Amino acid sequence: MSEDIYDGPGEASELSLCEQSDIFYLLSHHRKRGVLLAIAMAPWGHIHLRQVAEIIAALEADTEQRGVSTQQVTNVRTNLKRSHLEPLCDAGLIEWDTDCSDRLVPGPGFSRAIRTLMAGGYSLSQPPSNSETEQ
Repeated sequence: MSEDIYDGPGEASELSLCEQSDIFYLLSHHRKRGVLLAIAMAPWGHIHLRQVAEIIAALEADTEQRGVSTQQVTNVRTNLKRSHLEPLCDAGLIEWDTDCSDRLVPGPGFSRAIRTLMAGGYSLSQPPSNSETEQ
């Protein structure tokens, strides 16, 4: 069996859904969806990265924000910075002010991403782990 994910006709690089800049690819991860929805719900049109990390950590732990440990929030914040914010910025969905206060604001493509989420019946859920599917 090939190590390639795509095994259909043509080349994977020619398919827009396989490109990391494609909106469907970007919105396929629950943390990226969480970032966009947190910004959409922010009362002043911006939100700080720490607040987004607290919200996502609480959702993942299925608890209230005050029930999440500092370590959990730090882990989520680090993961967002390393894996999720840059692709969202590169696609123009958000803007990230790293110089000032880690403030996240909507980018030029933000409304398109929110419309896509709404049309698709968005979910913040993540795929079940193997242990959950075995029960």
